[in-house]
Amino acid sequence: MPTSYMLSEELIQGCLRFEEASQRELYQLYFNSIMHISVRYSKNPQEAKAILLDSFKNIFNGIKNYSEINSKRKKDLEPVPFEEWVKSETILAAIQHMHANKKEYFVSSTVNTRENEKKNLNEISDEQIIKLADQKKVLDALRQLTPSYRVIYNLHELDGYSHNAISKLLDISEYASKDSLLKAKFNLRKNIAESIPISK
Repeated sequence: MPTSYMLSEELIQGCLRFEEASQRELYQLYFNSIMHISVRYSKNPQEAKAILLDSFKNIFNGIKNYSEINSKRKKDLEPVPFEEWVKSETILAAIQHMHANKKEYFVSSTVNTRENEKKNLNEISDEQIIKLADQKKVLDALRQLTPSYRVIYNLHELDGYSHNAISKLLDISEYASKDSLLKAKFNLRKNIAESIPISK
């Protein structure tokens, strides 16, 4: 995310008035960071683009809410950084996209729990996997997860959401969130391990 603590008041006011120049400047400032999050939550470039566009729609339509959040905060509290609000709106867009495609997203588990496969995976340490796997392999492995596993893994492991918060966002139980995370981790580890050469 851009490092500025808050956007200039002039730019915020311009976006509040839906001025094209101000919206274009905000778009250019946050395109890369929003696309990075969108890619993590998507299964392919087309879906990432859809999430990105929905994110900017949320931001432009909701920037008034951001201003109101800070105006209502107590004077002894720091204002909410704009980049944090942008990130939350991007994640919300990804969740909205998931809910719109719920039949596709929430599928039965595909995790392979055969004992011999577990044993083979346990022979490879997590540190070894991370060391050998480059960023592209990790992203490819993440995209191979079933959509619900991918979303829950992103929310909990990368974006710091609690299982309670995830259960509310996705309208599932905390148990389902925890169970899906365990399976997501197993499958992610399996996908990465299968994509890298392991010397014995």
